[in-house]
Amino acid sequence: MTTPPQWGGPPPARPPYQPPFPPQNHPPQGYPQQPPPPPPQYQQPYPQQQPWPGQLPPKPAPLVLLAVLNWILAAGMLVIAAFVIMSFLVSGGTVVIGILLAAVIAGFGVLNALGAMSINHPHFPNTIASQMSGFFTGFVLMVALFRSVRRGVAELVPSMGSAVLLAVCVLSLVLATRPVVKQWIAAKHQLSLTQGHVPRTPSTR
Repeated sequence: MTTPPQWGGPPPARPPYQPPFPPQNHPPQGYPQQPPPPPPQYQQPYPQQQPWPGQLPPKPAPLVLLAVLNWILAAGMLVIAAFVIMSFLVSGGTVVIGILLAAVIAGFGVLNALGAMSINHPHFPNTIASQMSGFFTGFVLMVALFRSVRRGVAELVPSMGSAVLLAVCVLSLVLATRPVVKQWIAAKHQLSLTQGHVPRTPSTR
């Protein structure tokens, strides 16, 4: 039988406090520690698609239409030249003058054909010939339209033909100055130079 502590004496010493579950600083055995996930990288929602090296986008529609219009103008001017010769033969005028006038008109048709060929050049396309031929062809068509209108109903068909070709000529001049046409031609020239092609003339635009 234990004796009770004496009154006024020191209390008995208490044992140190121990937590019921000691902290664990190491992962439990049998479970490998996984590395933290990498931080998310920023990605553009709509990445811009660049053309592959050595390639170009397809030829723009205005440039394709410009070549077609040049061929139409070339054929139309040749038809007008043939009509001039026929009118001189029917009217009994001086055939030599009719032939010279028809040759001048047919020459503008040839210029439009050269303009179409320059547009479709495989390495160095340009619109210079197309613009020059379109400007002079438009002037000739304006003179022919004014002459046909002055003659009245007798020249109704030539007047309509000249008016249609004049509208085609104006449209071709507008298409030749489109920014997309100039940009594509400049890119095509740069690509041709990097591929080793050499232009025949100093000006390639």
